[in-house]
Amino acid sequence: MAPSASAPVLARETAPPAAPGLGRFAGILGAALLILGLAAFPHLVGSQYYIHLVTVIAIYAILILGLDIVVGYTGQVSLGHAGLFGVGAYAAAVLFLKFKLGIWLGLLAGIGVTAAFGLLLAIPALRVSGPYLAMVTLAFGTIVQIFINEMTDLTNGPLGITLPPARVLDFSLLGLSSPWGAAGRRLEFYYLVCACLLLTILVVNRVVRSPFGRAFEALRDSPIACDCMGVSVYRYKVYAFVISAGLAGLAGALFAWSERYVAPNTYGFELTVLFLLAVTMGGRKSRSGPLIGAAIVVMMPNILADIELVRMMAGGIAALAVAILAVAFLRRRENRFALLVPALLCIAFLPATLALQSVTDYRLTVFGLMILFVVYYLPEGIVGYLREKLPFLRPAHTGEGRLLTAAGEALIRQGGREGTDPLLRVEGAVMQFGGLKALAGVDLAVRPGTIHGLIGPNGSGKSTMMNVLTGIYQPTDGAVVLAGANRLDGRTPSEIALAGVARTFQNVQLFREMTALENVLVGLHHSFQGTLFDAILSTPRRRREEREARARAMAMLDFVGLGALAQVEARNLPYGKQRLLEIGRALALDPVLLLLDEPAAGLTAPDIAELTTIIRKIRDAGITVILIEHHMDVVMGLCDRVSVLDFGHKIAEGNAREVQSDPKVIEAYLGSPVADAAE
Repeated sequence: MAPSASAPVLARETAPPAAPGLGRFAGILGAALLILGLAAFPHLVGSQYYIHLVTVIAIYAILILGLDIVVGYTGQVSLGHAGLFGVGAYAAAVLFLKFKLGIWLGLLAGIGVTAAFGLLLAIPALRVSGPYLAMVTLAFGTIVQIFINEMTDLTNGPLGITLPPARVLDFSLLGLSSPWGAAGRRLEFYYLVCACLLLTILVVNRVVRSPFGRAFEALRDSPIACDCMGVSVYRYKVYAFVISAGLAGLAGALFAWSERYVAPNTYGFELTVLFLLAVTMGGRKSRSGPLIGAAIVVMMPNILADIELVRMMAGGIAALAVAILAVAFLRRRENRFALLVPALLCIAFLPATLALQSVTDYRLTVFGLMILFVVYYLPEGIVGYLREKLPFLRPAHTGEGRLLTAAGEALIRQGGREGTDPLLRVEGAVMQFGGLKALAGVDLAVRPGTIHGLIGPNGSGKSTMMNVLTGIYQPTDGAVVLAGANRLDGRTPSEIALAGVARTFQNVQLFREMTALENVLVGLHHSFQGTLFDAILSTPRRRREEREARARAMAMLDFVGLGALAQVEARNLPYGKQRLLEIGRALALDPVLLLLDEPAAGLTAPDIAELTTIIRKIRDAGITVILIEHHMDVVMGLCDRVSVLDFGHKIAEGNAREVQSDPKVIEAYLGSPVADAAE
């Protein structure tokens, strides 16, 4: 029996309500401990050296929190953050050198100037990806270092700029002396850095839990699907890079006043390696990961300078590796052979340290080996490993609004079912790849409120047509017109999506590390009017929009039968449910036209029955559907009209029964003329 429309809602209502996750309390506890620890540290440790060390860790953590937005959330590799760090430092230092302006305006200048540099870098650089982006950002870092070194009139060249002790609170302007004395004055800068770190954590946390953060994650997992959800991949890459650059500038300005000296060679390639090591080792997509990573990279040079300490650590690591390997082989664990290589590398580190008199000269090599080790054997970093072993440390995915309801309609009735004018017209569409014409002058007319089938053998041009309709391919010739006058050809996928055309994909394109609810919220991205500042300040408008969107997303999930699975990550859903989630996410765009690309591929018979029920419900809600499918029983049972493609040409069109008996269609599918088949 096909599931009824009310079944999904009942399933969710009978499920136990979601209790607040322990991860949420672990986060609150961790934040409280961090605040108390930072506040008490100078009073527990009187040494100015250790206070300075914690100050540098906090400054690096600010930059790494921003770098994690680019590397961890959007999946881009930037090798230019050392250069941005230097821009922020010199912005603050030059402001003092030329105008004698103090730390507060220096911090503002560091953020503003570096964000502007980040924007100038992002606009051309983010049009490429992967190793090309890494090379462009690396070149930027090199150019910045050369620029600082050569512009002696502005930056004082190789001599650098020396700064006086920072005056955080200048009571002398009021004719007063510091109420906490000379000892307290020395701690003012420390507490300023701590305040900046805590503020950065708050800002980053709000950004990544907002629609902006969901867009960042979505474009990392599937840029094509992201564009087809109306979220411009390029624009949100730029947003992420500018935010990250601003935080790098803040860190650079603080670093300049912390060290009280800036010079060109401080911001070289080695610093870039340190920042990447911190992100990868600490753990991406977390607030604690950058703190751990910053502590490691700040402490590591000091550790490597002490060869005896390095040898002791190498001995401990080797002993631990031997113990882990012995336990794995004695208990015959499945991964025992996979552990051989990392264990042998850890063991080999001990004789290497014994043979060397100093490791300082090889620290770049050590850092590089550490990055390789983490990438291969600890891909989620320290925090990711701990979350895997201790589930209560995993964050609550949905944040605010965990008590969700499905109040409101799941679909907005689009109308347009009356009349005979086509909703979509394709006129002479040609798609040519070199000498191959995947589409050769195809005409289509899709009436509103119908399910229009598009069938044909493999290689006939069906998916090419789907990509032309959604802007992934720009047609070589012809026109695509929506609702009479809205030309779609020549527009970007995100523009077409916002015009009311949604789609699913032949190979499921979900945002795998996001929950089912968050996937649908990406589809609802167009409904958010709040700005980045609304997200940072958590304004009433941002909170209201989030509540309304979550209720609407739950209604969408109920519509496709996934209400009870709202909090499950997409990668953990069964394949059939992933197909339904992709449809639910597409419906969140409020489309007038929904394109389904082989939605029944790989599904079992019960899943197909559920799918056909949902497609009928979509049509009944007033949404026009174009269906590409190889299951002929699904096509014949659902479609009001069917068009048949073969080698890029339309060879037949009509209702399902007419097409099924057409000789050209039979020939295309059987590969031989009907007359020959009958003999």
